Amino acid sequence: MKIVLYILTGLISFTFFYNAVRIVRTGRNDNWTSQNNEIVQTPSITPFPTLVTELPTITPIPTVKPSIPIPSPTIVLQPSIKPEIIHGFIERFAGQYAVDPNVLRHIATCESGFRPEAINGNYAGLFQFSSNTWIKYRQLMGEDTDTTLRTNAEEAVQTGAYVLSIGRGDIWPNCNP
Repeated sequence: MKIVLYILTGLISFTFFYNAVRIVRTGRNDNWTSQNNEIVQTPSITPFPTLVTELPTITPIPTVKPSIPIPSPTIVLQPSIKPEIIHGFIERFAGQYAVDPNVLRHIATCESGFRPEAINGNYAGLFQFSSNTWIKYRQLMGEDTDTTLRTNAEEAVQTGAYVLSIGRGDIWPNCNP
């Protein structure tokens, strides 16, 4: 198929070039012939293919929505907890995991304003753990991986202290002192 197109393109180009040179040399176009005592223009091949100016429109395929909604976990908020109690958790787990309690306080204040119920998109709790991060470190700790526990101050402080103890304070890039 490609060879035929190349040959036709060559013939078209040659015919066009030949006629152009003849017109320039003689100053006239001899594409007129006589048929039945009438002068008729001899049809000539269009020298260039016509360009398609409009592109075909792609029709989007509709997406199928599941008929049964996929449930997402509901975060159960812990009743309001006093800051003194949170400070007690920080002291306890800082001692248990040998980390600086002031670093834990700083991260909790920076990430959530020291509010265990703080939720920001997929991030929740004092230390604003994402679901994936929470599950990862809770598995390493051998603790319950239920993501609703992120808003539980005691669980969050314990997990935050553990993360710092294994040298992964970089998960809080904007708040790790």
